[in-house]
Amino acid sequence: MPKEIPTEEKSVRERGTYANDGNDPTLASYLSSLFFLLSVPAFVTLAYAGYWVGLYDESTVVLAFAGLLVAGVAGVFAVMHYTTGR
Repeated sequence: MPKEIPTEEKSVRERGTYANDGNDPTLASYLSSLFFLLSVPAFVTLAYAGYWVGLYDESTVVLAFAGLLVAGVAGVFAVMHYTTGR
């Protein structure tokens, strides 16, 4: 299928707003965007919360954040892999 290019008849915004080609946002796409938007602030907060509670030293906060980030991405990948069956 050839890609649409902007013409004088329809602007890029009009084509995007009124597109009816099956590529409309889904609940999964919104949840994915929400996860990636909120995951970094949440993981930073959790990493510092572990430090404040006394689970580890201040020098370990970055490692805790990295571990949470890797675990979060792996978890989301596993959920997507399981739900799509691929």
